[in-house]
Amino acid sequence: MKKKKNLALKIILFPLTIIKYFFLYLTFYLIYISIWPFTRCKVKGKKNVNKTDEARVFISNHYEIYGPLSVYMNFPYKFRPWIIDKMMNEEDIEKQMGLMIYNNYKHIPKFIKTIIIKCVKNLVVFIMHHAKGISVSREDLRANLETMRISSETLQKKKAIVIFPELWYRKEGVGEFQTGFEFIGKYHYGKTGKKISFYPMFISHKNKAMYIGKPIIYNPEKDAKIQKEEIITYLHDTMVFQYETEEVANLKNKKKTKKTK
Repeated sequence: MKKKKNLALKIILFPLTIIKYFFLYLTFYLIYISIWPFTRCKVKGKKNVNKTDEARVFISNHYEIYGPLSVYMNFPYKFRPWIIDKMMNEEDIEKQMGLMIYNNYKHIPKFIKTIIIKCVKNLVVFIMHHAKGISVSREDLRANLETMRISSETLQKKKAIVIFPELWYRKEGVGEFQTGFEFIGKYHYGKTGKKISFYPMFISHKNKAMYIGKPIIYNPEKDAKIQKEEIITYLHDTMVFQYETEEVANLKNKKKTKKTK
C-alpha cells in the first residue's frame, strides 16, 4: 500500500515539478539576457594560453559577483568553476543569503527579506548547478579529496578549471588567497602523469576586460612546500601587476586626458 501511495504521490507531483523547472529555466534565461550587456568584456592575453598544455587551471580575482558572471558569460574555453559548497544546496544558500541580506540591507523590512530569500534560493541553486560547479569546502578537508578527483577528471576531458581563491571579495585589486588549490597540481600528476599549467587571470570591472597572464607549470621534481609558495606568489603577484598596469594606469590616463581638455 505504501508503495502505491508513494507512486500516486509522485504522479500527482510530477506536473508541479515540470512547472517549477519551466519557470526556473525561463527566469534563468531572462536574467541571462538582461545581464549580458553589463557583463560583456574583452578577453586579453589569449596568446599566453599554450595550445599544447596538458591541463589548465585559471586563477581569478572575484570582484564581488562581477568576476564569476563575466567568466560565465565571456570565458573563451570550456570550463567548470570551483564553487563554495555553501552555495550548492538550498539550506546553506538560505543561511548565506540571509547573512548577506540582513546585514547589508537593514532598511528593508524583515518580512520582505524573508520572501526574497525564499524566492531566490531555488534559482541560485539552479544557476550553480547549471554552471556545472565543482563543490569545494573551506572547512572539510576530507571532502576536498572529492573536489580534487572531480577536477582531475574534468581536466582529463580537456576542460579547464576556474578558481576564485580570494579570502575576501574586493571591489578593487587582488585580495589574499585561500591556499590549498595548488594541491590539484600534485593530485592530477599523481593520477595521470600530466602537469597542470596555472594561469593568473585578472578581471577588471572598470576596463570591462579579462586579462590572462603567462602560466606557471607544476613541477613534480620540486619540493612541495617550495613549489606551493612559488605558485601562489607568482599567481598573486602577476594578478596584482595586471591590476596596476591595466586598471590603475588606465584610470590615471583618463584623469590626465580630462585635465588637458
